[in-house]
Amino acid sequence: MPSILQERGKTRAYYPPHLPPRIQGSGMPAADGIPLKIPPQDLAILSFAQPNAKRVREWVNSLPQMNVGETSKQVYAAVQELTRLRTDSETRFQMLEALRGPIHFICNALSKHFLDKAVVLPPREAKIANLAQALQNHLATGYKVVASQVLERSRQGDRAARMMITRALHRALTEMLLVMLRSHQLYFPAPPGYWRETHQIFLLAESLNILDQNVEDDQEQQLSTTIYDAYRRSLLMATARPNQLRQTQHELVHQATASWFRYCDVLPLLENKGLYTLNLDADTPPAYAALQKLSDERPLNRCFDASRVSDLLRTQLQLSTGQTHPESGFTLPSGMLPDLIRILIQAWGVLTERAFTRIEEAGQIRLCIGLSATHYFVSDRQDFARQMRNVPSAMLQLEESNRFMAGGPTHRRDVIDETDVWGLQLDRHVTMGNKASSIEEQVLKHDQKQQESVESDKYPSYSCDIINTSPGGFCVGWKQDIPPHVKTGEIIGVKEHEDQPWSIGVIRWVKQFRNEGARMGIELLAPRADACGTQVIQKKGGATEFMRTLILPELRAIGQPATLITPNIAFAVGSKINLNQNSTISKAQLIKQVGATASFCQFQFKQLSLSDTETPSGPTSGSSKPAAKTGKEDDFDSIWSSL
Repeated sequence: MPSILQERGKTRAYYPPHLPPRIQGSGMPAADGIPLKIPPQDLAILSFAQPNAKRVREWVNSLPQMNVGETSKQVYAAVQELTRLRTDSETRFQMLEALRGPIHFICNALSKHFLDKAVVLPPREAKIANLAQALQNHLATGYKVVASQVLERSRQGDRAARMMITRALHRALTEMLLVMLRSHQLYFPAPPGYWRETHQIFLLAESLNILDQNVEDDQEQQLSTTIYDAYRRSLLMATARPNQLRQTQHELVHQATASWFRYCDVLPLLENKGLYTLNLDADTPPAYAALQKLSDERPLNRCFDASRVSDLLRTQLQLSTGQTHPESGFTLPSGMLPDLIRILIQAWGVLTERAFTRIEEAGQIRLCIGLSATHYFVSDRQDFARQMRNVPSAMLQLEESNRFMAGGPTHRRDVIDETDVWGLQLDRHVTMGNKASSIEEQVLKHDQKQQESVESDKYPSYSCDIINTSPGGFCVGWKQDIPPHVKTGEIIGVKEHEDQPWSIGVIRWVKQFRNEGARMGIELLAPRADACGTQVIQKKGGATEFMRTLILPELRAIGQPATLITPNIAFAVGSKINLNQNSTISKAQLIKQVGATASFCQFQFKQLSLSDTETPSGPTSGSSKPAAKTGKEDDFDSIWSSL
């Protein structure tokens, strides 16, 4: 008979998947049938407080919360003692609850030391990240100890024990989920043993028929959820293409999945439904069903179906501004933009096959990171401000035939003589001559060498190892320290040989390998580009400042017209723009967006007549090195005082 899950006023039948012979029927599994990894209970007393919930809460209230380092040190020792203390399950659970809030506070405070940093962290920051992981892992372990204490009584139908094991397993899954989130934010896979423990908790709850029991949790957005909900949320986060997301996007996915789990299911593999398969007796995350052939006769092989979430997100993209989603319970967290939504649609919708075959290859490749650096190298290391310096002159030359631009007073800022304190210019042609004077040319030449030196420091390039290649891109490995601005979705310049132009690509994914450095996947967008400056012509307030942009050439072989790479601000479909290419100004309009990430947008555009060209505004002017890892990852004595 199916059990019934109540979800936001809806009643939905949930059929527990078939269980292996040792779990079927009314009998529960042996203690070693679904083992939970716990430490020995070998402590008789606590070093920091009397072993009861009241005294532990008093101790928590006395912690110096303004001193994060000292608080972290004391809580780190305390939570380990609680996992080893010989005490009853109720007392242990209440003491863990007293520590849970402070641990969440500490982990949040520690995150500023290791988030929004370089992909490969310096030793100090890496140790702080390990501390946050250790705190949360020990807390989850404490809840698993509680579950193991009441397991036998739960098998025998003891109501209080069943309530306690439900709460303990739910808490353990919730804390483990935060461990996975932090691993993803640092581009590591989940820690070894993570998925085996997660699957075992699910199986244990399934065997006890407590998957659908609600648990209150004031630390979460959804105040009441089930073990099944927490498990589905873990699967959603694991399949959200974490290596393609930025750290802030990981947090958005974590927030969103707090309610999106309702729209996905774990099903028997026999139903042949779902993009992903699960091997519940292995330490492995969900894998694409098309790439991992599992036997549908094994009860521990399941499938995971999140296609409805993908469909709901696709509907979200089609909604007009201000229009509500037809699925009333489906909401998005504030700040979730279309580029992230598209990634999630693909992650949970259909498996996209690789367009090109990878070829193992060894060699070196030169990279520059970010739109500004790529613009600098594509323009042959020219300073952007110097490129834009002649814009007013070039722009006005296009307007010689405009009778309203003839000699006479003007207050236009782009033609004001800097020596005129009234800001009034009586002879436009004299101004033009001044701007092109030999004095200015000498000044430009004088500081050119200095400027080139400054720019080369500002926009370095990096030599990386090629791991494999395809016509569509590269997989590269880093031996040197990775700069902080290496992020998924970032524009990147690629140079295979010194005699070739810079190709343009985008960082699609980043992965870290313990003790092996990092790798990243680069998708090539174009074999070359033209550097230019672009300003948006606003209906009110004139034009914006010139911003660095790249024109990617037409690729007739694949039917791709010329496109413009812009920053992800100010530019939108329909915008009219001024393009400055080598001091030649042309007007264009953005007609279609063909790509976007958190860093840039890619548009198709069409040229407009010069007679409509708008006058541009004035020109615009355009890391610490981590050391090698040393010491043990869980030796935190060197960091308490610096937190």
